[in-house]
Amino acid sequence: MTREVSAHGAGGWLDALSEIVPTPEEYLRFDMDRASALAVMRCPEPVLDALIEAGLRHTTEGGRVLFDDSDIRNLAASSGSGTSVPELVQRYLFRFAAGAPSEWTDPRPWHVRNLAACPDAAGCTGSWEFAALSSADFGGQARDERTLVGAAVDAGGANVDGYPPMAMFEATVRTVGSVRRVGHPLVRQAFHEALDEMRTGRMRYQSMPLALRNDPVAARANGTVNCISVSLELERVFAEAGLEARSRRGYLMGLLGSDHSWTEVREDGEWKVIDPVFALLGLRQGASEDFVEFCLGSVPNRLVPCDSPADRETVRHQHGEAPAATRNVVLVRPLKENPS
Repeated sequence: MTREVSAHGAGGWLDALSEIVPTPEEYLRFDMDRASALAVMRCPEPVLDALIEAGLRHTTEGGRVLFDDSDIRNLAASSGSGTSVPELVQRYLFRFAAGAPSEWTDPRPWHVRNLAACPDAAGCTGSWEFAALSSADFGGQARDERTLVGAAVDAGGANVDGYPPMAMFEATVRTVGSVRRVGHPLVRQAFHEALDEMRTGRMRYQSMPLALRNDPVAARANGTVNCISVSLELERVFAEAGLEARSRRGYLMGLLGSDHSWTEVREDGEWKVIDPVFALLGLRQGASEDFVEFCLGSVPNRLVPCDSPADRETVRHQHGEAPAATRNVVLVRPLKENPS
């Protein structure tokens, strides 16, 4: 149930602070400044001040107050404000799930941009790499793909959590969904167990730092999961049972966009998408149990797969020889289907 939060009140935010599962100390990264936190939360500054006073973890460096990225995103997603970036993303990405089944499979064209930024913008001279699209794997198409960096990036005023974009990948894609049912009992059981854990709160679905979400064992020990940790865990379960399985990373299309990860199992000569997180987020937007069954094997027309496993980011950035912290935002514009 969404909590009502007054324009200047902190009630729902303070409740969220007490409810979220904290990032374990060893994974904390204080690399989000106040302006970026407010850009994600979209709350009045006094709300953030009240959260700090109530115990929101932070540090001070060079006169700047810095927060853990995951803490801020989890607070925003659980705040009940209805206006934070994580809430808006989930709402606009998954409201299609409550529609007719044709909304899940009909061909759809999109223009997608992946904007990337480095928090260390002033001293950043590193390289950028974006994952290659594999749209044809699901019967889709991609064209006009290009990557821009530095001064060539024209994001039309868009920013990445308050940071100016330093690199951009864009393409026009056409997605196609298909209904595919999984018959293997182990796959079906693992899917429903993962979904039930999240629905009941035994495992809390929330944002996690890179190192934690890429380690499903550590994530589960913390009582948390997200699409990456779930995908990697299901891939392990299926592979240990002798099934042909892989995890996948890609883009999620809608009125907004996002990175997303899922698991695929090969059955009856075709790859089938196993995505309990997709089912969970659809249920949160009013989807039926029919949509849950759809997420057990079928290909949604909102997925654009990349040539990357779940633990490989869609955008990678180097500072010299070392991978650097990177932020990105996926922007999507639905297009009209060309009748020709």
